[in-house]
This record gives sequence, C-alpha cells and structure tokens, in this order.
Amino acid sequence: MANGTIAFDTLQTSGQISGTARSLDTDFVVSGSAKAWMRWDMSASTLEGSFNVSGFTDVSTGISQFNYSSNLADGNYAIAGIAGEKSGGGNRALGVNGNSSVPTTALIRFYSFTSSWGASDLDLNGANISGDMA
Repeated sequence: MANGTIAFDTLQTSGQISGTARSLDTDFVVSGSAKAWMRWDMSASTLEGSFNVSGFTDVSTGISQFNYSSNLADGNYAIAGIAGEKSGGGNRALGVNGNSSVPTTALIRFYSFTSSWGASDLDLNGANISGDMA
C-alpha cells in the first residue's frame, strides 16, 4: 500500500460549527497544539492516558519521568501541569524536576509535593507540553 501526502493551508468544517470560526490556518494546528500530554497516578505507578509518550518511570517518591515518542526541537518548551488527590486532599503541587538536567528534547521529569514541601506520590497528576517538534 502506498502512502501519499496531502498539502493544504486551511482546514474548513463542513458546517457542524456555528459562528465565524469555521476555518483554521494549518500553522495554528502545527504550532498551537499540544505536542505531548500525560495523566498519571504516582501512588499506583500507572499512566492513565497520554499522547506522544513512549515510557513512564516511577523514579522515586514524588518523581515521575516521561519519555517522548517523538522528540521536541529543544528543551525550551512550555509546560502546564497540575497535581492533586482523588480523595480531595488540598495544597498539592507539581513541578518540573530540574536536578537531572531535564526537561530535554527526549524526556521530562515531574516532582509532586505537599504544602510542607515533602515529596509525595499523588494520585491525580496531569501535564500538557507545548513547543516545537524536532
């Protein structure tokens, strides 16, 4: 089976969307969409959902590592994330674990902690990565 290429500059809906936002320049799709996302449970060491993630590692208490399926262009990408507990625990946070020279083009590590700054394996974590693909 042969694979081909479709080239176009604008995506347009067939009428399912009302209002004026019925077309989109493909540059917005390439530059403005998430390049990776992940949702995971540190307490069970499980990846609950992801995009562009080839591996998940429970490095140690409160530290999770994700390897990308397709590398990013550089380590200067935007990261948005959240941490919490499914039981409703408060004052939880998620940060990027930069002690090991990450994020890189191939991976990122997150550190979850409580309000007392103690590492904690939280069960409700999520992150979105925006940047340029390699």
